[in-house]
Amino acid sequence: MKNWNIKEIQNRIDEVLPAGRVVPRHNKDGHFYEICENEHPIYPSVTGKLQVLKDPGLMNYKMNRAIESLRNFMFGLINLPDMGDIDKACEIAGRVSQDILEDAGDIGTRIHDLREKIFAEWIKTGVKPVDFLSFIPPEEVDIRVTSGIRALRKFVDERDYIPVACELLVYSHEYKTAGTLDDLGLMKKVDRVGDPTCDHKNLIGESQYSISRCINCDYKHHYEFVLMDIKTSNQLKDHYFFQVSVYWRMFWKLMGAKFKPEKCIIVQLSKENGNYKIEELKELAKLAQYSNHMIKTNEGIDFIKVLRKDNQRVVAPLMKL
Repeated sequence: MKNWNIKEIQNRIDEVLPAGRVVPRHNKDGHFYEICENEHPIYPSVTGKLQVLKDPGLMNYKMNRAIESLRNFMFGLINLPDMGDIDKACEIAGRVSQDILEDAGDIGTRIHDLREKIFAEWIKTGVKPVDFLSFIPPEEVDIRVTSGIRALRKFVDERDYIPVACELLVYSHEYKTAGTLDDLGLMKKVDRVGDPTCDHKNLIGESQYSISRCINCDYKHHYEFVLMDIKTSNQLKDHYFFQVSVYWRMFWKLMGAKFKPEKCIIVQLSKENGNYKIEELKELAKLAQYSNHMIKTNEGIDFIKVLRKDNQRVVAPLMKL
């Protein structure tokens, strides 16, 4: 356990990652970042580096939605200009799952953007906004967005989460990758519950976010430095854990071991009922090691593609016996 100082963390971030150090260079081929130091390398995103991970659940989802669409066509549950136009039905079937995924992604992006505005205001003023929902623009009428922001408010209230930085651009020369880290913050951890009838208002500690004890009972808590990733998808995919572990390693390698986050969590915000779920990443060092293997495998696949450029299948001359 240690006493964290928010300003000290923020000053270190400003020193190591000043504005303009990492610049997005996204294009039609994906997300890329220029590192504005030394030779100004341009690295692909963490997601791009982990493309070797194919999600069978997503592939099955797309297939099932296409089958469902064709079934609806066959039984007359959807109308086409010409019910005999099977090509049109197949076109719709092939598109329906992508439309659903794009809609879900758009909702997730809007929730993400609102979270950034809320936390940025909080970090700037040092005061938690009274009403998170007031950040939702009047033209936003989708109740899924409102649910996500309600879930966010519930999380920060119940877990006593205090944002330190958000949407932080990080990179790694070792991994040759970069990306946008969602959130860094302090989160309360109760070490001893003490007397359940006590309000624990009389606390003693070195500072607001230090190890604190109640003078009236055995209650004790401290704050942990947390790296947090926000998700709005209905299910947490396995590859999320590889991504977050890469962000964790990239961040503390840049900052130094003194600023290594003690915990990594994925917070799933519900688009339906205003609730949230937390999943903590265990054995972070080992996860990061496996992530490195994934990155190296992806580099190997890219290497093979270069060898086979222009469909050149003979990648090396045959040896004479």
